[in-house]
Amino acid sequence: MGYRDRSTNERSGSHAYCIMEVRLRKKGAPAGTKDDLRIMTVDSHWDTLRFVQDNMDECVGNVVKLKRMEPSAVDGVNESAELFQKNLEPLVATLAASQGQGVMDKLSVSLKKALLLMVMERYQSDRERACRVLGISREKLEKELQLCGVAR
Repeated sequence: MGYRDRSTNERSGSHAYCIMEVRLRKKGAPAGTKDDLRIMTVDSHWDTLRFVQDNMDECVGNVVKLKRMEPSAVDGVNESAELFQKNLEPLVATLAASQGQGVMDKLSVSLKKALLLMVMERYQSDRERACRVLGISREKLEKELQLCGVAR
């Protein structure tokens, strides 16, 4: 990696770095597709900014490469939870009738999340009723909600 002394004041502003927002969208994506927003930090020297502007395709290509290296386990959990949620109503009804009996310990994270979402929606976020239906303590419910990323 090369280095060049840039102690002169040839910057675009008073800060040493600029933040650039990069919006990623798959080619041919339908209108209304949600963009994947990424932040890129760039030296604020005018030469660097011109270089980035002239080579934006390569810079975006590097951002895409970095994105591909990120683990996407959360996305998989969310997608699986959505699929499960569509068909879980009978299970929630059964749980309500049987009062849980330790069911949460036997489920995958995706299924837990979908189940938690449905139970919390069905009982309007009443944690006491949710605990009774799931057969778990309040502490266990809070732990499971946090683990699955279900908002309070």
